[in-house]
Amino acid sequence: MRQQRQGGACLCPPGYTGPRCQDVCPPGWFGPGCQLSCSCGNEGHCHPVTGTCSCAPGWTGYNCQRACDAGRWGPDCVHTCNCSNGDGSCSAETGQCVCQAGYTGARCEHKCPQGWFGLSCRHQCQCDNGAACDHVSGACTCSPGWRGTFCEHACPDGFYGLECRDACDCLNGARCDHVTGQCHCPPGWEGPRCGQACQESSYGENCSQTCNCFNNATCDHVSGRCLCAAGWTGPTCQQVCPLGFYGRSCHQRCLCQNGGTCDPATGLCACPQGWTGLACELECAPGRHGADCREHCQCHNGGTCHRQTGHCPCPEGLFGARCEEHCDCGDNVSCHHVTGACDCPHACLPGTFGEGCAQICQCPGATQECHPVTGACVCAPGRHGPACQLECSPGWYGHNCARPCKCKNGGVCDITTGTCHCPPGYIGADCSIGCPAGRYGKDCAVVCACGDGATCHHVTGDCVCPPGRAGPTCEQGCEKHWYGVGCQQTCSCHNGGLCDAADGSCSCAPGWTGKSCELECPPGRYGADCQLRCACLHNGTCDAGTGTCRCPSGHYGPLCEHSCPPGFHGAGCRERCDCEHGAACDPATGRCPCPPGLQGDRCQTGCGAGTYGEGCQQLCDCAGDAPCDPATGRCLCPPGKTGPTCGSECRPSRYGPDCSLGCQCDPSSSYCNARNGQCRCLNGHMGPTCREGGSAPLPPAEHPSSVPAAQPLVPSGSPPLWGLRPGQH
Repeated sequence: MRQQRQGGACLCPPGYTGPRCQDVCPPGWFGPGCQLSCSCGNEGHCHPVTGTCSCAPGWTGYNCQRACDAGRWGPDCVHTCNCSNGDGSCSAETGQCVCQAGYTGARCEHKCPQGWFGLSCRHQCQCDNGAACDHVSGACTCSPGWRGTFCEHACPDGFYGLECRDACDCLNGARCDHVTGQCHCPPGWEGPRCGQACQESSYGENCSQTCNCFNNATCDHVSGRCLCAAGWTGPTCQQVCPLGFYGRSCHQRCLCQNGGTCDPATGLCACPQGWTGLACELECAPGRHGADCREHCQCHNGGTCHRQTGHCPCPEGLFGARCEEHCDCGDNVSCHHVTGACDCPHACLPGTFGEGCAQICQCPGATQECHPVTGACVCAPGRHGPACQLECSPGWYGHNCARPCKCKNGGVCDITTGTCHCPPGYIGADCSIGCPAGRYGKDCAVVCACGDGATCHHVTGDCVCPPGRAGPTCEQGCEKHWYGVGCQQTCSCHNGGLCDAADGSCSCAPGWTGKSCELECPPGRYGADCQLRCACLHNGTCDAGTGTCRCPSGHYGPLCEHSCPPGFHGAGCRERCDCEHGAACDPATGRCPCPPGLQGDRCQTGCGAGTYGEGCQQLCDCAGDAPCDPATGRCLCPPGKTGPTCGSECRPSRYGPDCSLGCQCDPSSSYCNARNGQCRCLNGHMGPTCREGGSAPLPPAEHPSSVPAAQPLVPSGSPPLWGLRPGQH
């Protein structure tokens, strides 16, 4: 280093200063004696000898006033960014890649990992039910069967699939799977669309239960209840209609009279022997006999048959089963009407004997009689003992009481002849025949007075009522709450159910079911025996009796098919929402779910400074005091700043908020103010855009004070114009 002395003082070469030129120029100064002020901006350092600027990372230009162009970084912007983001940009200072929302990695080459999104991938996805989350915005792409901002809602009833756009195609009240659209059939139905009733002999959920019905009964495909064929009753249709009733449910009364019985299915009367007609009200016509008078009499020679038995009582002189034989017993002698045996000639009148009955018997008392031929005294029929003083013991009759009586059913025989005297309720030679149906008493001469379907006791005539009837003549139905034979059994029907007077089975009022109507209809069913399916939508419940829908909060309509219109909520949608700023309220609860950027019970308040998003729970990530969008969190950069967090300066050709405006300044003769876009003209140029005028001559070196001390602004490539220290002359 050469030092020049002038008058003993050292004249320092450029870059040095001090009494002996021993010191390097302090920062910010350069040149001979360090008299010149550096013009390097943005923390750039100038060369102490030449004044050439060495720019800090992120800056370039002759005075370090120009930010690095996109894709460049480092001191004097000498390095090229190595980033895979959209514009290949990186931090101008460090070269670190500034990833766009949705990307991460040293070179921004990776999408956010699953479940994360946004800037720096630091936001956790909120999507439910397997939804895909957009790695940039966090927007949810719902899986089939789900909808809503976060895919938190299943498809409404009647819809399924992607975005719930597909309408279900199910029949008979079936609901479809909100994901696949597969129909879930209600009890009693099957098939892909639930359009087929359960096949015969099956019922219930998935038609998986087996019917338990008999005698050609049909089974309800929903409940499994047996629908009995005519003539049958009971839970499983195994009981024949009670006597006196017929038809479906055995509710119709038989009309048969005179002991006729009716078919339990059709009600047609089967008449007893000796009777005919639709109601067995007609006796057999002459020449007919038997059940329903279907048989023809077989009597010959003018004989007429008994209308019940068909036996032929022969006229005198005839005998045989059909009176086909003539007696051969001579004059004035009759024969037996069945066997043809000749009746002996009449014996002598009592008290006489001998030839021509001319002799008088000498037997004492009425208990003896003499032999009609010899006159010898013997006991009269019905008597016995030494003096014939004893009557026959019960059960014996005839001569010497030697013949046993043959009467049945309590009949008493005549001790003399053995003829049976039948008790009430029996007829026939030996009292073996009970009274035919419809008659009772002595010789079965009295007609029963019992009502339809009842029978009477053949002895006393007392009416035997069928189940469900009562009273002396069975004309009265059972009183309320009683049923069965003699109306002696108590009905077990509850909740207004009606009891069948015959068998006690319950017919339930609408809204009830069960053997004793003790069970309320299960959810989703209503009506008589709960056989009808509710049609209410959106989880509405129906009245078990009438089927009327009770809608949940947020819905209205006969079937709860309508959602509350905007601005209304609650039961019947009668309450008004009180949300502010256009927020919609929950139609069920009325609660205001605020959109991003709003908060408060009624969404009446915006997010506070530094917060954003749903519920204003997220913190803004913006450089300086730059605010962020309260809904999205996007940084709202002030004039002169840009970047995801407003941490970057505007490029030379941009200015304004977020550097969104293009400068109008002539780039060869001016600089653009990054905040307001105003042009700072150089080298004598002028005008709003510095396009007027030209270069002005430099001031002479001997008058350095005429040069402004402020840092000069000259275009890149022009020689620097250095200022002097303030106050130097």
